[in-house]
Amino acid sequence: MSVVPLHAARSGRVRVAVHGLRGSPDLGGRLERGLAATSGIRSASASSLTGNVIVHHAPDTTVEAIVGRLTALLRGDIAPAEADAASRWHVDAATAVAADLHSDTRVGLSTREAATRLTAGANQLPPVRHRSSWAILAGQFESLPVLMLAGAGAISLVTGALVEAGAIAAVVALNGTIGFYTESRTERTIESLGAPAPLTARVIRDGRSQNLPAEALVPGDVITLQRGMVVPADARLIEAQALTVSEAALTGESLPVVKAPDPLPIEAVPLADRTNMVYRGTVVTGGSGTALVVATGGRTEVGRIQSLVGSTAAPATPIQKQLECLGRQLAWMTAAAGLGIFVIGLVRGLAPLQILRLALATAVAAVPEGLPMVATSTLALGVGAMRRRSVLVRRLDAIETLAAADVICFDKTGTLTQGTMSVCVIAVGERICEGRSGEFFDQDGAAAALSDERIKHLLGIGSLCSEAGFDTVDGQLVPTGSATENALIRAALDFGLDVSQLRRDFALRTIQHRTEAYRFMATVHATGTGTLIAVKGSPGEVLARCRYEALPGGRWLLTHDRRTAIEALNARMAQDALRVLGFAYRLRDGEPDGQAIVEDLTWVGLVGLADPVRPGLGDMMHCLHRAGLQTCMLTGDQRATARAVGQQIGLGAGNGNHGLTALDAAELETMTEPERQSVLRRTQAFARISPGQKLEVVRGLQRSGAVVAMVGDGINDSPALRAADVGIAFRRDSPPAAREVADIFLDTDDLQALLPAIARGRMTAANIRNAIHYLVSTNTSEILVMLVATAAGFREALSPIQLLWINLISDVLPGIGLAMEPPEPGIMEEGPRPVDAALIGADEVGRLAREASLMTAGALLASLAGAARYGRDAPQTRTMTFGSLTVAQLLHTLTYRGSRGQIRPLTDNPALMRILAGSFLAQSAAFLMPGVRRVLGITPIAAADGLVMLAGGLGPHLAARTLASRRLDEDLYFRRPQTATGPMLQAPEGEGAAGAEARSDRPEPRTYARSGGPAPA
Repeated sequence: MSVVPLHAARSGRVRVAVHGLRGSPDLGGRLERGLAATSGIRSASASSLTGNVIVHHAPDTTVEAIVGRLTALLRGDIAPAEADAASRWHVDAATAVAADLHSDTRVGLSTREAATRLTAGANQLPPVRHRSSWAILAGQFESLPVLMLAGAGAISLVTGALVEAGAIAAVVALNGTIGFYTESRTERTIESLGAPAPLTARVIRDGRSQNLPAEALVPGDVITLQRGMVVPADARLIEAQALTVSEAALTGESLPVVKAPDPLPIEAVPLADRTNMVYRGTVVTGGSGTALVVATGGRTEVGRIQSLVGSTAAPATPIQKQLECLGRQLAWMTAAAGLGIFVIGLVRGLAPLQILRLALATAVAAVPEGLPMVATSTLALGVGAMRRRSVLVRRLDAIETLAAADVICFDKTGTLTQGTMSVCVIAVGERICEGRSGEFFDQDGAAAALSDERIKHLLGIGSLCSEAGFDTVDGQLVPTGSATENALIRAALDFGLDVSQLRRDFALRTIQHRTEAYRFMATVHATGTGTLIAVKGSPGEVLARCRYEALPGGRWLLTHDRRTAIEALNARMAQDALRVLGFAYRLRDGEPDGQAIVEDLTWVGLVGLADPVRPGLGDMMHCLHRAGLQTCMLTGDQRATARAVGQQIGLGAGNGNHGLTALDAAELETMTEPERQSVLRRTQAFARISPGQKLEVVRGLQRSGAVVAMVGDGINDSPALRAADVGIAFRRDSPPAAREVADIFLDTDDLQALLPAIARGRMTAANIRNAIHYLVSTNTSEILVMLVATAAGFREALSPIQLLWINLISDVLPGIGLAMEPPEPGIMEEGPRPVDAALIGADEVGRLAREASLMTAGALLASLAGAARYGRDAPQTRTMTFGSLTVAQLLHTLTYRGSRGQIRPLTDNPALMRILAGSFLAQSAAFLMPGVRRVLGITPIAAADGLVMLAGGLGPHLAARTLASRRLDEDLYFRRPQTATGPMLQAPEGEGAAGAEARSDRPEPRTYARSGGPAPA
């Protein structure tokens, strides 16, 4: 490939021709991502239509450097992932970054310079590509069975069979309409959930601070950061005052990150550890600061993630693969039947036109007209049922894909956890209490006494040593500070403290913020008679400044044993993935002088905080494991946190006796591909994982043969959601970047909606498979009737229009009726069907052939009876053949109502009962109405002939039921293990199946040893 500069006359802009780019959008995306990560290049746009790349660059960046960069990207010397690491903003000092961007950290850019830079592109994220209405409509006609049906219609049209052509066209159009309406309705519903509110930024330009829309930001702008704001662009910190930022949506870190402007010494630092950078879409949870914008729009980390989403193609679904395979099987069957008719016609010396008509009739018989509509209608019914349970399905076949999934990957923060901090453990003296659902319990399970002054004292210090404010929502006080401070205040309110009155009694005078040098926060309060200093922070640093401990009866001196015991307890709590804070205070006489003297403190206790897991996850994981699903968690948190959360929810319970395996994502980078695939299937928790690595984990699992479902709720989950076989976005307040790329959206905050969704998916897949088997067996009987009758000397056993009527009356509607079958007990106890399993397996061909042969035999016996009385080619003979085959196929529907051959009452499926009644009425009308008889080419028959015709239809059904009753253990859908003890969850409403196993949601209490008694002061 070659790179040729075409136009560089305009300053800061060059157009380059790249050989091989034309017609290759994937290459264009790769070049854009690689250039976007290059210092000195402001934006790049690659067109696969023209083969050109337009680059906007800094004045000191040469055209030769741009050409060299493009050449390296084309050769593969620089991969996009490596290009991402080329940025050195976090390594260089803020002044050096400002110089590189030709900006000033005090006065910012000039208005004129900012306007010039804005021509390179507004600070807007690249939109996520939506399926257009045309794309949704076109997708309904892409499967091979639909194309075969359309081909049969075209042959009918060419040969002048206009009625047959019209009927086939109507079937194809109706099928497309059902699919288009269902999918487009879901798209509209998801789009109606709304986009994020527009961002604004406080920007310093020309030395003056002003509010501007975020779209107006350019690299080099200086912005100010304040608590509660959403960061509008990627920026390098210049100053920070106790600045903390929640990066959960980007990195998956559940705790806010403390930020500082100091340069980092190492270039290869993970995104989550770049403490001197802030990124677009993250939220300032505390403090303030100023920062220098280094990237906007598509060049931000969030923009690169969305670009990664755009370049990630969704894999073909299992039902697409299986229908494609079935289509090929049907094509070969049609070709073989047509060849058989051709050979028989030549042997019999038939005229070419007659051979063509027989071939057309055989083609109509071979193509199951009801197949596309049955599959589409079944999936559409599943979509409707899921919608009623707040599960929105964007693509019809996503339901079936969910049924085939054998691995489910979960994001942690906000998905498995609630995305908010809460107090889990309070330790005061030797008393250790656990917080659960707003209450506190001792380790023996007894409720903590509200009169315990030590707990009140600790929670009071946490409420005073805080910058959190209050809002009133529905008459309730809601804290508005950082996640940690909000959790402490909620715990105080739950314990019965009047925080508002407490703050009035102890008026705040000064605050000493937490810093890197002093990892604690101290506040000074007026008490009326003196001064209170409240302290919270790192347990080790707070404890080192304590001389006493608050215990019942007053203050006691801290002995060496007590210090050792407190430190050991702190370590054990940290091992449980808790964020541990120490609390202390000091009372002194005199008015507050503005100084927080943090020494000779009185130790109060420890508090352990965590992002609590959602209730009921233990039961849900138990159900998923019993259903044959491997579960794993992807998180940006540390390995210890990942392991603790995984153990708490039973993530490793499905790993046999091996327990939970946790892996740091960095370890994956050093493995070979075979090692990686082996590890991926044995790991339940992946820690410190980036969005790109989530994508690689999903793709690695797919390469190992797994069908992967990905559940997430954040921007950082978007690439993995797109790449997964089925992406599932979760939570009503999830960002559009996640829900817009997902195949399924759970419009609820209850993650357990996933269980009935999987149950519905498996039920839908089973019904589709059952209906397809029914269709294939009935259509095979039509082919056999045509072949045997033609070989026996019949001129035309059935006409094309008669075959089409049979297919419409006994294929489409009964097939849809089978799609409405209620679930069988234990649907969730079956393992997922292998994705490479054909819809018609080799072991099922013989059974389908036997069923088709029985129906063929019944129709031919009726035909022979008619031939003996009226002659082989008499209308009465054709009528008896037609009626017998139709009755046999309608009754054959009942054979497919149970997967084990059991007889199920029709009242279980009233829709099928009505369909069969209507089909028999339609068939009766065809015999009684002269106009319909004339179109179908049938004639009135005697009562005795009618009895023979009915016997030819009823006999095959009775024989099939007898054979089926001898195969009670045969399973049409899955090879079911018989070890399950009962149903696992409540199936969709009105569809049978029992509820979930009852297991306690309460986690096992933590146990912390007590040691070290106090010494009197």
